[in-house]
Amino acid sequence: MPEFQFTTQRMIIREYHRSDLDSFLEVVRQPEIYFTTYGIPKEYSKKRAKQWLKFLKNNIRTMQSYEFGMFLKNNQRYIGNVGLINVSPNHNHADISYYIDTGFRNMGYTTEAAAEMLKLGFETFGFEKISGLCMSINVASRRVMEKIGMKYEGTLRHDLLKDGVYYDIDCLSILKKEYFTDSKC
Repeated sequence: MPEFQFTTQRMIIREYHRSDLDSFLEVVRQPEIYFTTYGIPKEYSKKRAKQWLKFLKNNIRTMQSYEFGMFLKNNQRYIGNVGLINVSPNHNHADISYYIDTGFRNMGYTTEAAAEMLKLGFETFGFEKISGLCMSINVASRRVMEKIGMKYEGTLRHDLLKDGVYYDIDCLSILKKEYFTDSKC
């Protein structure tokens, strides 16, 4: 199976390699990433990271999800993760997922990468809908989804229990017809 790789204006988005492990750990262990996401554990061991990279490869092989590393074009520095997860062939649907190194926030990288995932989902896979979830307190994540054309659907109240605190989760989505109508395809 050929490897997925995408080029945007400033990044190369590609499948992870074993050689990415240390760079991945450096980013995913940032406390701010843990506090603003709902799926990343607080403690991330090297053993767990190795298992996660194998898990990602298997998910791509079995078409369950597609998660990729984001690397700067100019120096190949790893800056984050982006992908389409929870792929549902029965419903022709997936969820978008991402996080970024705190030193590269508010620079448009996540929006650039997320837009590339919409392109993959709608233009390559032909999904009918791509959804996104974020903690309601994560205003930046919601803003990324809005910038790529996703529309607010609602809030799941007290849907996440993290460190003894309940958090609300915002749900956004975009339909195929909206993508092709609103984007410059």
